[in-house]
Amino acid sequence: MHIEEMKKELKIELGEKLYRHSMGTMEEAEKLASIYACDVSKAIIAGLLHDCGKRICSDNLKHAKKSAELARVKYGVKDNDILNAIMYHTTGRVNMSLLEKIIYIADKIEPNRNYEGVEEIRNKAYTRLDDAIIKSLENTIEYVKNRNLVLDMESVNTLNYLKEGK
Repeated sequence: MHIEEMKKELKIELGEKLYRHSMGTMEEAEKLASIYACDVSKAIIAGLLHDCGKRICSDNLKHAKKSAELARVKYGVKDNDILNAIMYHTTGRVNMSLLEKIIYIADKIEPNRNYEGVEEIRNKAYTRLDDAIIKSLENTIEYVKNRNLVLDMESVNTLNYLKEGK
């Protein structure tokens, strides 16, 4: 499916707020991909589709898997790097590809995001990608713990892996 067709479909499927977030993530991913010499077309597709399953799977920990499945089945994405970037955009994972890192952080810093610490993460994202991901993961883990929510251990493993690489 062509990118413009994907946008039309998503605008209907996602609703205004989630569509705006997906477009913001796509645009952020495109900028980051250009800076870090990553395949821009892959970043655009992964950024656009990263939450395509969110409306039909309200579980925040499972929507990424559903989104990757929909990207493959409904939107015809065959590229495993794009599918993995969508699959791991909420938790990260050990040994992420460059595209996975870009989609992970683009989702957290897109222009519609407004939370304490987002400006610091935005600034790091454009100079030190791994540092931005580490800061984002630390913030997310603290947020989840403070609210007694379910913490996905993949996030903890990702954080530890990235810190060990420092």
